[in-house]
Amino acid sequence: MTRRHRHLVVLASGLALPYIALKAYWAAGGRAGMADGFDMADEFRRNGAPAALIWLERHGIDFTSVLALTGVALALVLTHRPPTRPPARRLLLAPAWAGTLLIPYGLLTGLVGALGSGAADAPLTGWVGPAGAAAFVGIGTALGLSAWPHRAFRRTAAAG
Repeated sequence: MTRRHRHLVVLASGLALPYIALKAYWAAGGRAGMADGFDMADEFRRNGAPAALIWLERHGIDFTSVLALTGVALALVLTHRPPTRPPARRLLLAPAWAGTLLIPYGLLTGLVGALGSGAADAPLTGWVGPAGAAAFVGIGTALGLSAWPHRAFRRTAAAG
C-alpha cells in the first residue's frame, strides 16, 4: 500500500471524527444540537432498541460512536500489514468490505437531510445530519480504500 493510499484512508477516516465526538458528547450529557427535552436514550427506546443499548446510552456510552471508532480502527489496521494467514485476513477483510455499504447509506442520509422533513420541531439541529452523513461516507470510504489493496490476495494465493 502506498503512502498516498494510507493518507487517503486517514483523510476519509477523519470525516468520522466530528460525529464520534458529537455522539460521545451527547452520551456524556451534552445538549448542543438537540432540541429542549429531547433525550437520545428515550429516542432509542421509542424506536425499539435493545435494552442493553439504552442502558449504555444512559451510562455515557453511545454504541454508534463505538461502532464508528471500530470502523476507523479497522481501516487503519488494514493500512498496515494485515495478518498473512488467509483465515485471519478474511476475518478483517469481510467486515471492511461490508462496511463499504455505509457509503450509499451516508449519501442517502445526506440527501434526505438536504430535502428536509419540513418539521419545524425537529429534535436535532440542521448541522447534525451532515455530520452523520459525512461520517458514514468517510468510514465506508476508508474501509473500502483499506481493503482494496488486499483483493489480489485470493488470486495470488489460488495461483500459487
